[in-house]
Amino acid sequence: MRLPVLAPPAGWEERVLARVDRVDRVDRVDPPAAPARRLPARWTWALAAALLLVAAVVIVRRPPEERLALRQEVIPAASGRRADSAVVGDRLGLRAFTGGAAHAELRVYRGERELVLRCPGDPQCRAAGGAFEATLTLTSRGSYRALVLAADRPLGAPGGSLDEDARAARALGGRVDVGLAVDVE
Repeated sequence: MRLPVLAPPAGWEERVLARVDRVDRVDRVDPPAAPARRLPARWTWALAAALLLVAAVVIVRRPPEERLALRQEVIPAASGRRADSAVVGDRLGLRAFTGGAAHAELRVYRGERELVLRCPGDPQCRAAGGAFEATLTLTSRGSYRALVLAADRPLGAPGGSLDEDARAARALGGRVDVGLAVDVE
């Protein structure tokens, strides 16, 4: 079905321009009262966009110590840099931000069952302003995985596996951040 093509009424352009001119003259002769004054629409949109940008920066860019986060890096023992692989003798550099939680720990598991590092408590760990820093020498082949646990209540002792510990922390209302697996050959 096709709709008929309609022509606009004769003289429509002159009527629109006359109306715009009349409104413009009234605004110049009798300006609106002060409270009714508004910013032009483009300035209103620009101001709204600027306020949203500031709000987003404030929300997203909280200081690192207020967020739960885990950073890790493989530090090669030899001078040559390999892609993302690791070998026995390399070190795993870790920095865990505790998110300002009353109770927090950094744990590293080999094979997701063998706990090889626990901060605080391990001599390889340092507490530094709402964060833990540790450097773990990778002494055995296998897959290493780090996690940071944080809760307002005390965390329990390690339960035997990475999954069990993460589940226990969440059951306390805590938060968990698990790092990527580092496979050591």
